[in-house]
Amino acid sequence: MNIAALQTISANTILASPMKTADLVQGAKERGYSAVALTDINVTFGLADFYQEAVKAGIKPLLGLQGRFKGIELEEAEYDLVFLAQSQKGYQSLMRLSSFLNIASGDLAGSAPSLADLPELSDLTVIVPAGLTSELRQLNKLRNSGEEYVKKLQAFLPKGLPLYLGVYPAESAAAYDAYVKKLAEISALPITVVEDVRYLDPGDQFLCKVLQAIKERRVLDKHELTLMAEGQGSHWLRPAPVLEDACREMGLEEALANSGKIAASCHAKIPFKEPQLPVFPQATGLSSDQYLEKLAFAGLEKLGLRQGIYHARLQKELAVIQQMGFADYFLIVSDIVNYCRQRGALVGPGRGSAAGSLVAYALGITQIDPLKYDLLFERFLNPARADMPDIDLDFTTSGRKLAFAYVQEKYGAKARFGEGSDLVARILALTTMKAKSVLERTGQVFGLTLPAIARLKQAMGAAKTLAEAGQQAEFKALVAASPLTRLLYQTAARLEGLPEDTGTHAPGLVISEEPLSRQIGLMTGKEAPLWTVEQTKKYVEKYGLLKIDFLTLDNLELLEGVLAEIQKSSGPLDLTRLPLDDPDTLRLFARGETQQIFQFNSSGMQEVLRKIQPRTFDDLSVAVALYRPGPIASIPLYVARRNGTSPVQYPDPSLKEVLGPTYGIFVYQEQVMQTARIFAGFSLAEADVFRNAISKKQAGLLAEEKGKFVAGAVRKGHSRQAAEAVYALIEPFANYGFNHSHAVAYALLAYWQAFLSVHFPREFYLEKLRASRGKEKGAIIRQARKAGVEILGPDINLSQAEARLFEGRIYLGLKDIMGITPAFLDQLLALKRPVTSFPAFLRQLDTKELKEKQLVPLIEAGLFDQVSPNRASLLVNCGNMLNTARLSQKSLVLQDFLAAKEENVPMPTAAEKVAMEERAMGFAVTASPLEIAGKALAKRYGAKPFAGLALNETGQVLAQFIKKNNWRVKRGARAGELGSNAVFSDGQTSEKVTIFTSQYRRFAQILKENAVYLLQVDKKEDQKDSRGYQLILQDLRLLDLKQLEQAEEVKPVTVKPKDLALERYFDQHYRTKRLGDFQVKERGLALAKLLAVRYQEDKRGRKMATLILADSSGRYRCWLFAGELAKLTLNLQVNDYYLLKLEALGQRESLDFKIWDMKQVNLR
Repeated sequence: MNIAALQTISANTILASPMKTADLVQGAKERGYSAVALTDINVTFGLADFYQEAVKAGIKPLLGLQGRFKGIELEEAEYDLVFLAQSQKGYQSLMRLSSFLNIASGDLAGSAPSLADLPELSDLTVIVPAGLTSELRQLNKLRNSGEEYVKKLQAFLPKGLPLYLGVYPAESAAAYDAYVKKLAEISALPITVVEDVRYLDPGDQFLCKVLQAIKERRVLDKHELTLMAEGQGSHWLRPAPVLEDACREMGLEEALANSGKIAASCHAKIPFKEPQLPVFPQATGLSSDQYLEKLAFAGLEKLGLRQGIYHARLQKELAVIQQMGFADYFLIVSDIVNYCRQRGALVGPGRGSAAGSLVAYALGITQIDPLKYDLLFERFLNPARADMPDIDLDFTTSGRKLAFAYVQEKYGAKARFGEGSDLVARILALTTMKAKSVLERTGQVFGLTLPAIARLKQAMGAAKTLAEAGQQAEFKALVAASPLTRLLYQTAARLEGLPEDTGTHAPGLVISEEPLSRQIGLMTGKEAPLWTVEQTKKYVEKYGLLKIDFLTLDNLELLEGVLAEIQKSSGPLDLTRLPLDDPDTLRLFARGETQQIFQFNSSGMQEVLRKIQPRTFDDLSVAVALYRPGPIASIPLYVARRNGTSPVQYPDPSLKEVLGPTYGIFVYQEQVMQTARIFAGFSLAEADVFRNAISKKQAGLLAEEKGKFVAGAVRKGHSRQAAEAVYALIEPFANYGFNHSHAVAYALLAYWQAFLSVHFPREFYLEKLRASRGKEKGAIIRQARKAGVEILGPDINLSQAEARLFEGRIYLGLKDIMGITPAFLDQLLALKRPVTSFPAFLRQLDTKELKEKQLVPLIEAGLFDQVSPNRASLLVNCGNMLNTARLSQKSLVLQDFLAAKEENVPMPTAAEKVAMEERAMGFAVTASPLEIAGKALAKRYGAKPFAGLALNETGQVLAQFIKKNNWRVKRGARAGELGSNAVFSDGQTSEKVTIFTSQYRRFAQILKENAVYLLQVDKKEDQKDSRGYQLILQDLRLLDLKQLEQAEEVKPVTVKPKDLALERYFDQHYRTKRLGDFQVKERGLALAKLLAVRYQEDKRGRKMATLILADSSGRYRCWLFAGELAKLTLNLQVNDYYLLKLEALGQRESLDFKIWDMKQVNLR
């Protein structure tokens, strides 16, 4: 007998079943079923995966759902009906029904709709279930005959839909089965067996109940847990022979046979198909191919690219696009991008392989000329690799909203098919329970305390799964500690990876030529009026739907904000017109001062920049591509060849053209393709297939492609040995090589940011501060000061909610102070300014509800520094002042008394101010003692910054301790001992420093957050580390902050924008250098400001001078010896600028200078 399982729910019914679709299919196959249905409650997003698994397993898939409706007779409750699609028409009805159920209820947790409102349906089989969610079962308990229920149900259901009454073959359901048999006879309806399967095996009932408790946020007591864990459930998938025996005993053979008949009547399939692109709406009378060609050539003309090479490339690309049927795709994407740009939205210049398309560039989709950078179209689109083009679009948050609204308006319901149609939708995303999440949620249900759960999670370490965690000694010990924790681990491991919620795939939209609800279910989305398709991004394109990703990029948000600030003062700035060879910008990269620049902000990348010394924009894209796992190992050889210390060698002389720009080293994926073309005679389309095949690492495919490559190379006249040697170089690289187009796109975004940081530093750092949170603001402030930007803390009279630029200075915003409620913020913003004193401030507030603890962070942040400079005094007296304000706002005597008390409290030191600000804001504006005295102390101790250490050098670094992540040794004599990866900041970069167990025992107790230390570290080469090196602590010494404040030259260098402009002028006209850029014993010219001069006598009694000179790189001690001083005919004036001819002395990280000559600069 053919037996079908007609009612099953999977894990896709959120937190109702632990059963994955693959397990359901495999279980049904192994247990003798001829067909199996998937009938999740109200939803269909599991059907695509279920269908594929069933086809693969060779068992018939039945596509269905379990719809939940308001009761017919018992209207106050909700009950289920099972629907199965008989045909493709039935499948469309199923999608329409799912859309109705979800949209009518508002979301998955909303109230159920009424059967009276059902949409038009056909070719569906309907079954009244036999379980607890059946209204008929409840009517039986109430001794209701059920006849009226059946009549009303038949009236509600569209005509022609077969209706079955479900029975369940079990002793416990015998009375109900008899009731259904009688009702079926009266109503002339057939019956069928339905099992309400929710899990595979009887013991899995426990998992189901735990999921239910997680959903209800309910804690199970230990007794209940024990009973549940030992219990055996009835909603499992019984083997078909067992089910057949049960039906025979209960007299339900005909009902069981009907399950097979129902299955035999169902032939619906998931409508997977080739891409069905919407036709781009245009009224020219031209075909889409013709219209695309017209726009592309017009765009080329607008760009001024009239050379024959561009026309030939464009024709070639258009021919491929037309051949593959993608003209409408390019037209739609171009239309969206250009619409947004025309309305002022900042759209990214392109990313990924799409930057290799000249058509995309001509249409304005990308802003990168692919011929200029030798980018390959075939890496993007290739007839031999029949994939949909995938152009990821980068927007700001507001730009994406604009794009979504435009797509809905132009390509959605109103524009094409009228009200009620659905052509544009968001894409479903499923949130799954990851290892730590499922451990926490299961732990809460099991009644574990929060500290106990936290210990378990911490003991997992870096493990990504619970299976991996089970190998960790500490975690294993915690799990083994009690029967409860063992059960917890076993349960959580079974639930790991199951869906726990639905949402939307943030960037994705689908656009369809026909209404979506005919093809796929719909749900309500968070962004009205857009709906969400009931399918994840994994499958939407398999339905033939056009998917476009609208990504948001924080770095675009930054650029948009900077450009808006620049426009206020200087007018609009077009990023695409910036010169890509700006010397100051390239010097910034060469110095590695890119902590705030996209893609270049890591310490490892800064190290790479200092080694490469970029001289052109192309050098930046090389750095982007090299600083990746895999290629990073080539950096030392690349640098050696670039600097001429190692000869450039090529795998074969014919590859000089391909590998010449990268000194004979494979850097880009496209170089693999070009090698296959030149060396082995592949077409570029074949070469892309070759690259793609190698990257997939499939043994059979690899052997085939290697054979083709070697044979092609031999035909080109190369020896087999040479061909295999070149292939051996390519094979490992192709798996991790970086896309050249992507590298150029990333480098361009980075260059734009760097250019703005150099030429518009105030606007740039203002936006960086607005976009950042907490401690990262501190690093931004230090970098901004180095660039000559003056940043001040919150000011009661000048600050707004966000940071602002005012009279050339950046003032932090009131929102930077932690703990300010929205209501209190509104009060602060409503103050009448200027506020002249702290008591005057209090008089403007409603002091009845105001508490002293609300005032403390304002004072500690320095909000009142301009009206009451002594924060310590305010902190001591603010309580009294608040009481005074409450008692009498006119009590001037009392106010004077309190003001007099203020004078008795000492002013806070810089270190105390830093501590206050970190408490109040999470970061400090006041220069720390390390920042102030760093140079002097570096000279005193012979310390270097982290970046100044050479590979395999042991050196001293002055740094502030930030945080540590401890780890335990797993094996060997030191198993179980603690070590740590500690993060230290030297004021320029933050670096991870490894502290092994022996050193950790020595230093763990003296490591204090924000304390300053003199570190002795080894910098060891380590290609496994993303930086290419490892820093290992050998020794450390805690420094006294008070000593730091008393160190020499304590004032920080403040460089104003006019100083930087002057430096740039002298750079261009006199070839001057920054003092900090000099190498030891190097002679050259520099422009610097004289800060101090001290005259003295040398050993021979002659007059000489010590000068303190400063430029944007810092302050330096310079010696004007007797002979040179005697030749000078000028009077040295503090704060004047001088053009200096000098020589660097000392060590690289603590330079002094000998002055050979100097001339005063007349700024007039």
